[in-house]
Parts: sequence; C-alpha cells; structure tokens
Amino acid sequence: MGLVEDIEILAGPVLSEAGVELVQVEYHREPQGWILRFYLDKEGGFSLADCEEWTGRLGGLLDERNIIAHAYSLEVSSPGLNRPLRKPDDFKRFLGIDAVIKLYAAQNGQKNFHGKLVSLENDELVLMDRTTGLVRLPLSAIASAKLDPPVEL
Repeated sequence: MGLVEDIEILAGPVLSEAGVELVQVEYHREPQGWILRFYLDKEGGFSLADCEEWTGRLGGLLDERNIIAHAYSLEVSSPGLNRPLRKPDDFKRFLGIDAVIKLYAAQNGQKNFHGKLVSLENDELVLMDRTTGLVRLPLSAIASAKLDPPVEL
C-alpha cells in the first residue's frame, strides 16, 4: 500500500462522518515542491469556505500523525464540473450526465468515448456514445472517466 492509500484510510472516516465525500487524493512533485491535493465534495457543492475549513482540519490530522516526513503543500479543492468518476457509485450517481471515458486498450477499434451515462449493470458501464451509439464498457477496462456536462453561456 502506498502513501496516497494510507492518507485515504486516515482521512476517509473523518470526512465521511462529516458528510464529505473524498473524491480523489493526489500526491506528487511539482516545480514548487511536493503537493498533497484533496478533491472533496458534499451535497449542495463544496465552497471556498469548505476548502479553507478542511485545509485546516486535514492539515492538523496529517501533522498529528506525521504521515509525511518532509515539507509539502496541502491543497483542498472541489472536483469541479468535470469531476473524475472512480468508483461504481460515482457512475450510478451521475447517470444521465455526459462523460468522457478512456480505456486502457481499444474496444472494437475505439479507445475514447464521449456520451451519456445510461446505466451500470454487473460491473459494466452502459454509455450512449456520440459516435458509435450504445456501448458496454467493463469498469476494469476504464483508465479514466470524468464528467463533461453541457455548460450554457
């Protein structure tokens, strides 16, 4: 198990108890140094005030456990409109919404899909792809998925 998984295990129960969803944790080196980034969400959305509150709470929790031994910057953010879809429950929650799906390997000559999430059946995502129509994609074949809802200007 890696550091990101350890952080998810540590922070998950605290967030869940507060009704906050842990969407994703990233930890990597950027030009300015190491960055630990939490993407969080909750019913009704995640505000700037929520980001500030959880930066303090998560920072305190991580410092208390001394889980990262060197200097890093902590960022807390909303996943935004194009939030990643990682778990089966994510796909179920956003049925009827457009998404961009990328597979590890091509299926019937196609690796990238863009369309409406129709259903999730037996660990297969059913998607109405804009190009090829109705497709069934095994969750295990999905390299990445993110929402792509229409935005009105």
